[in-house]
Amino acid sequence: MEQLLELARERKLDRVGATYAVVAWILVQAASIALPAFNAPPWGLRWLIVAAMIGFPLVLVLAWLNYGRAPAASSTAKPFEGKDWLLTGLIGLVAVLLIVQLAFDYRWHHVSASPENSSTPVVAASSIAVLPFANLSGDPKKVYFSDGIADQLISELARTPSLRVAARSSSFAFRGKDVDVKAIARALNVRAVLEGSVREDGKRVRIAAELVDAANGFQIWSESYDRNLTDILSLQDDIAHAITEAVAQRFLGHTVAANRAPKPRPIDPEAYKSYLQGQYYFAQRTKEGILRAIDLFTRTTALAPQYADGFAALADAHATAALDFQVPGAVPAALDAVNKALALDANNPTAIMARVTVELLQWRWRAAAADMRRLEQLHVNSAAVWHMRAIFFDYMGLAQFCGAAEEQAIKLDPLSFIDHYNLALYRMREGRFDEAARVAAQAWALQPGNPDLQQVNVQIALGKHDMKGAEQILSRLIAQVGEDSPYTAAARFFILVAKKDYPAARKFVDSVAKRFPSSDITANDLGIAYALTDDMDKAMMWFRRAVDLHEAQFLPVTYTNPLPAEVYADPRWKALRAQPEVRDWEDARREIATEFQAGE
Repeated sequence: MEQLLELARERKLDRVGATYAVVAWILVQAASIALPAFNAPPWGLRWLIVAAMIGFPLVLVLAWLNYGRAPAASSTAKPFEGKDWLLTGLIGLVAVLLIVQLAFDYRWHHVSASPENSSTPVVAASSIAVLPFANLSGDPKKVYFSDGIADQLISELARTPSLRVAARSSSFAFRGKDVDVKAIARALNVRAVLEGSVREDGKRVRIAAELVDAANGFQIWSESYDRNLTDILSLQDDIAHAITEAVAQRFLGHTVAANRAPKPRPIDPEAYKSYLQGQYYFAQRTKEGILRAIDLFTRTTALAPQYADGFAALADAHATAALDFQVPGAVPAALDAVNKALALDANNPTAIMARVTVELLQWRWRAAAADMRRLEQLHVNSAAVWHMRAIFFDYMGLAQFCGAAEEQAIKLDPLSFIDHYNLALYRMREGRFDEAARVAAQAWALQPGNPDLQQVNVQIALGKHDMKGAEQILSRLIAQVGEDSPYTAAARFFILVAKKDYPAARKFVDSVAKRFPSSDITANDLGIAYALTDDMDKAMMWFRRAVDLHEAQFLPVTYTNPLPAEVYADPRWKALRAQPEVRDWEDARREIATEFQAGE
């Protein structure tokens, strides 16, 4: 041992090691200051420290080898003097840097891209959340007005392609909660938060707004406005432009050209109040709320016949009434409002989305695709547009596009239950059950106990061949909603089918079929249920009825609800799929898949 130590001292390895330690320490200290200044990820410094530790024995080995290469004739030469000693030090430093580079590359390309980390969102530099404005009018009933102003600012800001704006449903979730701005920004994945207040008094309105940097809580921009209510549209446009400029200057270091329309016209104050009230009730998404919104939007358009957004909102409400609640006469009413809105503003995204909804209900697939392309060209980066895109692809049986669209919607609306719920469905249909379970868990955190989600969780568990897990979910569902609940019955049905207990499962389907059409179950759903219980005669009867009733859900069933092989071999099934309207949908599906695949 003593001889080995003497040899190491003779070759000056102690001096090389000490020098390396000093250089590595200086390098780590410098990195601890420099890396955060350049917004480097925290793991960068950790990798550097690890590389320095690994480099220590490497440098000693290089020093030893360097000594061993000394010329044989120079028996009196002393190693590690002059340029030899400096060369070894440089080799060591290069080795360290090489290790660091390799580590960073591995981390970036492999670890950061892994499924476990892909769900962690990256905060966009120019991203903002608009919180509900405080109502300072002295009348609690006027909360619709302060909410409406904030909501309209969200819509205005979303017209700037380079700005990512959190959706209303997520940012408004913090109403009345004592939550720090930094926590809100983390939850909504934004860099800046806009807070404000509104005081509406007769024909005048006073708006105060403050933009806050969520990273440090410092104010970026603030302003107060006192205007006549007839100029409210122009005021909102001015505020949105000022905010966009402030965000761009703060986080991007330059101005951003906003997609500004011509200066809005003055509007009747009563018309605008009706419009904001309508948006307040429409946001509730209940049938009663939507019908009330329709009345208020109708009043808006009567008082302000040149206000495109009023007609667009009316079209959206009618289209939603038709899609979600099958309200008679809603489709032609929606089209009439769409046409009037687009005559006033050919690029109104709300009106275009309403027309997409109607086109889907009318089985006008190519027209819907053209309007979806139009929305792309307008570069309106809103959760509503991405959600509409997912619905469109769902109607076309293109699950591979549905999930990507919903993921974009969730980035803008991270607290949206329906987007998480839909994404879990899409991933389940793709057979990606682990990912479906992960997204379903996120949806559960947003709405614990949701019985519809429990049914999906049962299907996900069965997809993973986890019968025990599915039965545990069923037990919790029974405790929550009762043995006789339709949710419980539906969950039990899926379990019975998985166990191939077809007689018991068929008995349940028979009981549901007796209540058609008063129940929420469609003819297509009954066809699927009977097919899964191995009753081909009843399955074909209900699939035939689905076609006769023009149920759009029948069209993509082959792609969204895989059926037993016996169904596809049945001549009656082949005859149904050979119907002209079904063949037209299949042709449109192929065309649209190719078109949008090319655009990805």
